[in-house]
Amino acid sequence: MRIWSHNDTGATIRNASVATSLPSGTTLIPNSTRDCLSPRTTDPAWPSGPDTTCGETVNDAAVWSGADLTTSPTAGIQGRSASATSGDLTTGWSYVGFSMTAPYVDSTTTITETASLNGSGTGHPSSSGTITVSD
Repeated sequence: MRIWSHNDTGATIRNASVATSLPSGTTLIPNSTRDCLSPRTTDPAWPSGPDTTCGETVNDAAVWSGADLTTSPTAGIQGRSASATSGDLTTGWSYVGFSMTAPYVDSTTTITETASLNGSGTGHPSSSGTITVSD
């Protein structure tokens, strides 16, 4: 799952945090959470660009509380703490990625994921995605 954020303010958003919860019936795969910057991507479904960079794996114990995630959009990137729950977000696109298990299904089911970007700034502060699981 990727939770995208787009800072188009022209300025850094200070003390930003990305928050979401695992969809009902899913389970986080440990040590799978990573933050990535992809400022000039043209298609969020396929992160691209020579400036795309991902950080080290985020510290699950610091950013996950049960099924709830609150992380800095830049945790673990370029020497930043992998335990950070807030931080500065520069302009452009960024995402938090993590893996989860979904329940067994014998037909197609759709799970909706909603997230928020909080911090001092404006722009497009929310992101959502849809997961489709098929047999």
